[in-house]
Amino acid sequence: MSGDERELSVTYGFSEETEKSAAEPEDTSISKAPYVKNDEKATDYRSTGYLLTAFGGAGIIFVILTMFDIIPKFLGNPYMSYGLLFAVFILFFVMGISSIRSAGIFEKKAKSDNTIEDRIIKYVSEELTVTEVDEKAGITEGDTPEIMFFKRTDCLKNILAKKFVNIDPGFLDNLIDEKLYDSLYEESDE
Repeated sequence: MSGDERELSVTYGFSEETEKSAAEPEDTSISKAPYVKNDEKATDYRSTGYLLTAFGGAGIIFVILTMFDIIPKFLGNPYMSYGLLFAVFILFFVMGISSIRSAGIFEKKAKSDNTIEDRIIKYVSEELTVTEVDEKAGITEGDTPEIMFFKRTDCLKNILAKKFVNIDPGFLDNLIDEKLYDSLYEESDE
């Protein structure tokens, strides 16, 4: 390579290697979506269902009124336009009804979640002590508050997952973060 060619191939600190080596692991991590409570899902589905049903119903009425010349016609080819509009508004109406039915399913799941939540809170308040959780978590005097928090929440999650089989991990994480950790460790600080 001549001197001019070496000057042109300056990398400015970046590697010219474009292929990944076989020794480098690929990033296979999947980002977890935040947990959404079933009662919040029910509320969202219900409001979406009402909106779609109302919009679809109003659209169907509009198309029918236009077809019977109660509202003046504004479209070029009425058969194609009315057929297309009618199909779209029927689709909105059906999607709205489906969304309202799904809201009912999520409301039932929310009632079940509330029952399980009450049982877990009762178990933690009656059966677990701070010292027991700290011993199982391996808390040492040199641990920072952040490390203690993570060790304790992992320990609580493991204890509760063994006690309450087939529980949703997202539900359990949310419950520990929102209610259990604070209730267990704030009472011990007082």
